[in-house]
Order: sequence, then structure tokens, then C-alpha cells
Amino acid sequence: MRPCVLRNGLLCAALAVSVAVSAQDTPYPIFTADHLDATMKTLGPNVAGLQAALREGDYSTAKERAIRSREQLAVTVTFWRDHERDDAVQLIRDVLAQLDALDGLLSAPEVDAAGVEPLLTDIQRGCQGCHAVYREQDAATGDYRLNQSAL
Repeated sequence: MRPCVLRNGLLCAALAVSVAVSAQDTPYPIFTADHLDATMKTLGPNVAGLQAALREGDYSTAKERAIRSREQLAVTVTFWRDHERDDAVQLIRDVLAQLDALDGLLSAPEVDAAGVEPLLTDIQRGCQGCHAVYREQDAATGDYRLNQSAL
């Protein structure tokens, strides 16, 4: 009976070690400049849709757009953290906090329309602040791209 217990114990230990080793081999997900560019190209229309929905008083659509915008923006933190741009990470966290606050306002049974405007202004200010440093606009097309010299 004793050899069976010992063998099972050794098998469990070997399995635990192999799981730990394979977990270390799992690569950290890379969020490249191309990923950032693609995210920004879909985030922009979502924020524009958020603004339009708020202007129209369509709070349900605005809430959906705010949630989606938050999801898209949150993943970009990985890019900035990998490039050791703490200022960009802070800008994103500030905008995420504003989007969370906006989501809270839009979740209320009665939306405080007066409270929405300052949050939207802060969100826009945060986006513009990041774009001023880390994005550059193509004069011909108006499209934004990553400002490589800022990295």
C-alpha cells in the first residue's frame, strides 16, 4: 500500500511542477503599435457616437457607447506600460475614470443631464491631451497615427 501512495504523491508533484513551468512559458500578450492604431480607429467613432447620442438625449445608446469606449480604451494601457510611458497610462486611467462616472450617471433611473456635460468635456480633454503628445495628424487625410518620436 505504501509504494502506491508514494508513487501517487510523486506523480502529483511532477504534475504541479510541469504546470508551473508551462505557465511561465506562456508569453505575455503583446499590444503593438498596429493594435493601438486599429483600436483608436474604432474608438474614435464610438466616442463620436457617444457624443451624438448624448446630444439627442438617447441615454441608452450613450451608455452602450460609453461602455464599449471604455472597453476599447482600457486595453491600450498595455501598450503604454510596455513603452514605459507613465504619463500616457495616467491620461488613460483618468479618461477611464470619467467613462466610469458617466456610466454611473447614465445608469440612474433619471439621468442628470447637467452632470453629463462636465464628464464629457473631461473625456474630450483627456483624449486631446493624449493626442497632442502621442498622435500626429496626417494633413492630407486628417487621420491620426502614432507619433513615433514621442516614444
